[in-house]
Amino acid sequence: MFTTAILFGIVNYCLLYLSIFVFIFIFVIIYFCRRELHDISFLLTCNTCLSGLLTCLAACIMTSSNLFNGFLVTNLDFECIWGLFYDISQCTIYHSYYLHSFYRLCRVVFYKKKYLVSYSLYKILIIVEWLTVFVLLLPPLFLNWYAHLPTEKYCLIPYTYVGHEIYHILVLYAIPLTVIIIIYIRLSIFIRDSSRTRVIIIAASRRQRNQRDLTILKRVVVIVSILIVLRFPTIIFLIYGIIVGDLFPLTYSIVGLITAACLIMIGLITISITPQLRKTTIRFFKCHNNRVHEQPRLLTQLNLTNPQVHIGTTLFKQTDEHDKT
Repeated sequence: MFTTAILFGIVNYCLLYLSIFVFIFIFVIIYFCRRELHDISFLLTCNTCLSGLLTCLAACIMTSSNLFNGFLVTNLDFECIWGLFYDISQCTIYHSYYLHSFYRLCRVVFYKKKYLVSYSLYKILIIVEWLTVFVLLLPPLFLNWYAHLPTEKYCLIPYTYVGHEIYHILVLYAIPLTVIIIIYIRLSIFIRDSSRTRVIIIAASRRQRNQRDLTILKRVVVIVSILIVLRFPTIIFLIYGIIVGDLFPLTYSIVGLITAACLIMIGLITISITPQLRKTTIRFFKCHNNRVHEQPRLLTQLNLTNPQVHIGTTLFKQTDEHDKT
């Protein structure tokens, strides 16, 4: 029987595959332009995209379990571990953005301390970020917070577990957003104070770069804020469940659609705010368009530049007219 839940699942499935395509496209650009894009900001972008891609794959498997034979529910332990993997992947997306913020802060405020902007340091920080998220989200697995959802064929922390879900929201959203806002305020104050000073200490190029870093950080704040706003339906459903005593039947289906939309947005915004990715993407589509029109242009150039073609064409026309007469 074709139900509304199945329709939501199919739409969610299509959106997840679209988001997977976006992230794979980013990694293809990364591979072919790895020499041009070898810097810290690009490394951090790769980390965010990896988190997004893993989240897409985890959500796609969970949606597949819903639409097909429910293969995840055959083993409860594996089902709970897969739910933990999904939460870790999703959480690292948000936490990866405060590494972007920290890097911008070090470039502007602590630029004299070269070790704070070294490539190897941020490799270590990315590993620490993943380990931190893993440590924060591992206790719910041992405390049996993950449970089989009654309306779905996979495991997550149910929204009816209010205390558990509040902890989840704090780890997932509150910590990274708080850190990013604090860094943004600190960076804004530093740049404002630097612009007011009359002593020419900062070179024009450095001031320009600082403003660019502040703009990028501002975009990061906007991205995270938008992603959190898009998560408000989760809080609304949570409040609804507390008041009514039961969740709306399509709660997890709607949240799944919102998650897929967020993942697509993360990929597209990542391309738009990363100058190297944006330029390479524009160059890629321009080259594709040029190849499409390459054959007609070559034929036109051949007719204009090769006199033998014109002579042959003229003789053919003259012969044809003579035959007609």
